[in-house]
Amino acid sequence: QAETVSPSDEGFEVRHRADTGDIQSLEPFENTGDFEFHPMNNVTYDAAKCQNPDLDRYLGVHQQFNQSSQFRPFGCTGMQNQWNLYVMFGIKSPFKLFSDVDNFLIPHCAMGVVLEVLLILALVQGSRGLYDRSKLFLPLAAVFAIHILPVAKGAPDSMAGGAPINEVLVAVILVLCLVGAKGMREDFNNNGQTQPHRKHAGATLITAWVVIGILINIAPFGEWVLMIQNWGYDPPRTEDHPHPESGRDFYAGLKCPWIGKIACMFLLLSVFMYGFEIYAHGRGESWRSPFSRKGPAIWQIFQEPAPGTDRWLFLRPETYLEATGECFVMCMAVSWVITAMFNPGIFQDNILRSIVGYNNLCVGFDSPPARYVAMPMLVLQAVLATRYSYLDTIRLRGTREQLTFGQFWFAYYANWIFALHMMCFPMLLVITADFMSWETTLIHLLLFMFTLFIMWLMIAGNVYEAPELELDTKIWFGFFTAHTFLLPVVGVINVLGFGADVPADQIHLLRYEKPHPPVPWYITAYLDYGWFLLLLLTVLFLPEAPPVKTQFHCSYRDSCDLDDSSADYSQVSTPTNSSIHSASSFDSDVIGKKVDSDAERGAL
Repeated sequence: QAETVSPSDEGFEVRHRADTGDIQSLEPFENTGDFEFHPMNNVTYDAAKCQNPDLDRYLGVHQQFNQSSQFRPFGCTGMQNQWNLYVMFGIKSPFKLFSDVDNFLIPHCAMGVVLEVLLILALVQGSRGLYDRSKLFLPLAAVFAIHILPVAKGAPDSMAGGAPINEVLVAVILVLCLVGAKGMREDFNNNGQTQPHRKHAGATLITAWVVIGILINIAPFGEWVLMIQNWGYDPPRTEDHPHPESGRDFYAGLKCPWIGKIACMFLLLSVFMYGFEIYAHGRGESWRSPFSRKGPAIWQIFQEPAPGTDRWLFLRPETYLEATGECFVMCMAVSWVITAMFNPGIFQDNILRSIVGYNNLCVGFDSPPARYVAMPMLVLQAVLATRYSYLDTIRLRGTREQLTFGQFWFAYYANWIFALHMMCFPMLLVITADFMSWETTLIHLLLFMFTLFIMWLMIAGNVYEAPELELDTKIWFGFFTAHTFLLPVVGVINVLGFGADVPADQIHLLRYEKPHPPVPWYITAYLDYGWFLLLLLTVLFLPEAPPVKTQFHCSYRDSCDLDDSSADYSQVSTPTNSSIHSASSFDSDVIGKKVDSDAERGAL
């Protein structure tokens, strides 16, 4: 019976009666101030309920769902400017918006936030580094402007009698982006045909930034002025309805609402990580930057997957660790997009959301067809992770004289455990969380929680073996440790509280019940997403450690019966404080034996 019940657009609540085993189907619960739900548009507007004089007005964001039938539905007003003020304080505006919430307003606001952050950085740091930031700022400003065009007839055009205000602003911003590009070219030529990193920008580039910054701030300041002018606006309910064109614009016609939300997530993640690019350059260690000028770590590795022979190579194990994180981020991005396109219902109907009250990262790749794309990417992640463990263990052996007994063996086994676990990590896509199998759901959750401790163990090994720690590393590792140990605690509480009075074989009967986790969802979400963000900063804050310097040399020998005693180790030198010097002489007939012998000496 539970399988025949499906959630409506506004949400559907189904309650299970443990004593009788039947399903009680309730009315679709109304929007009552929850940020998760959207206001109505002219397509979904319910005049019978919204204009019903027998229903009391909406009283506040704390109204409970089981009382919603006594009150006017929350979203009757439709989308308005400064929607957050209405959600939090009930402040209404006479200026209604018709553009789609998911595919226009959400990503557009995210792009605006990223541009504002870059502007703030420019104000704080001056024109130094403006050339580098322009590589992100100018293209994003152009996309920001073009994104307006399909809904350009909205405010302020509609408020000015159809005057093409938006169209003119878009054209000016695009022209300014071209002017900024010209300024970058001038700075490039003035610096001797090389990129002017960390140098003062020229007047052309500065002018483009200043004018673009003014233009993109006109809209929010204008909205606040309109709100102040119309403070206390409270129309009769027959006039308080969505914009007549809402729900029918270009972006609403795309019928893929999650694309905009995913774009928003990755835009905000990008600007979060970009802030630490400045931190890495401030430390004088640009190789740690998530926006390294050499490109992403995975790109650096793929540029030369098989290093040439007879030349020295400097290999940083952290490069492979960073590539591991980049591979996971790419897996998340691709999986969420595929799920949004081909299986969007899973975002509302999955057991993880029912347990913790929100969608965590696993939801994006837990179901077909995203699962089929995510699997090879997680296998590649495992390859990169094991390569990191291998190189870090070589470095560990090369610096053994500087380490205590406990430091060496703790880091040594941490590397081994990390590598073995990452090879098992793709099992998350085999043993999935599902309403129809509570046992596999528990195993899936336990595997994820185990991953938290494995990651912490690997990082703790690096921290423990470091001769000294900087203050920023201590702060980061302290936060990471707190998140690592608190997240499983709240997770276990939520799991134990989910369907506590329901037998395991009847968990599926709770499928469409509104989530009521024991721990408020925003606390668990903070620890969950916070842990992943801190994990992405690992390479930035890991203690300083030397690279591995190595050389591959291949030769053919006439004899086929060489043993290890004939291996030439004359090139192997002792470790220094700056790098680990090592050389290998690989013979085609003894390579299987000799690699192990070389590894024992700290060589590749």
